[in-house]
Amino acid sequence: MLARLRAVPRWVWIAVVVVVVVVAAVVVVLVVTSGPDDPGDVTFTAGPASVQAEPTVYCDLMVTDCETDPSNVATLPLPAGVAVDLTIPDAVLATPWQVAFTYLDDTGAQQSGRSQVFAPNARGSFRLVLPDPRWRLQRVEVQQFGASQTITPQGSLFSTRSTWVLTAAGAA
Repeated sequence: MLARLRAVPRWVWIAVVVVVVVVAAVVVVLVVTSGPDDPGDVTFTAGPASVQAEPTVYCDLMVTDCETDPSNVATLPLPAGVAVDLTIPDAVLATPWQVAFTYLDDTGAQQSGRSQVFAPNARGSFRLVLPDPRWRLQRVEVQQFGASQTITPQGSLFSTRSTWVLTAAGAA
């Protein structure tokens, strides 16, 4: 048996080593890149100012493998009465999504609201306008829904797969 191993040409051993190295490299690449794909940026525009935001949370479709980066929160000046225009990336448009927001009313009390849930490929932009020009937006969040759901007596709740966040400059 040992004599047969010595009889194997050197080029065969080199080929075996090359194959092992290539397989190991492919495995490393697959492990490193196995997280969620890049979903793209949401563009927030308020008056003349505009900012692109990367997701603060991004998960795979089943919301089991998530990446979180709270430093991706974008900021813009959001004076009372300003409208915020949102441009949504294609990766989000292919799924259901909605806009959640918080604002201060004319008494200074914090309030919250949500847009309707947009069906896949329904629209690529959204304009958020509060009904009272004295109210001031504090936070705007684009929420992409995933395929994971929880069944409750009130119906199905879909998990938020991804979020893109804008806060008012100077807001706490």
